[in-house]
Amino acid sequence: MNYLGIARQENGRIVMPDAFGEGVEGQMYEVIEVGGDILLTTTPLDRRRLERIEQLTKSSIEDHRKTLDGLGR
Repeated sequence: MNYLGIARQENGRIVMPDAFGEGVEGQMYEVIEVGGDILLTTTPLDRRRLERIEQLTKSSIEDHRKTLDGLGR
């Protein structure tokens, strides 16, 4: 996983960080919302791949929350 920076909203559009520009011009992405988090993935996104992304994302979020709970104690 690579951290690319922070995206921002301007004039109703999402502006991606400069590091995101290293990809192919005009490439299309699938946009997925999982638990209020927005994920971008390259197309095509079949049902099996979407289910796997959702599973891994939920697991990661749960692990992160456990870590934060542990630090808060």
